[in-house]
Amino acid sequence: MALIPVYMPKFGMTMTSGIITGWLVKEGDKVQAGQGLATVETEKVNVDIDSPAPGVVVELSYEVDAEVEVGQIIAYIEEGE
Repeated sequence: MALIPVYMPKFGMTMTSGIITGWLVKEGDKVQAGQGLATVETEKVNVDIDSPAPGVVVELSYEVDAEVEVGQIIAYIEEGE
């Protein structure tokens, strides 16, 4: 099975980082594509980051309240049904 990385997205032209304000899942949880994984706060918006694929959460790379640069991997999903 493939590991799918979940990246900190860029929500605006000036966004350089976001703060993970909460995880909506924990390691070992099964998720569906489009299911919320984490809530992120930026200078302008609070938004959920969704799973890019169905599978199992195998790693949450940051703790709550961590500031993460755009493009960094915040989690891994092991692809599956």
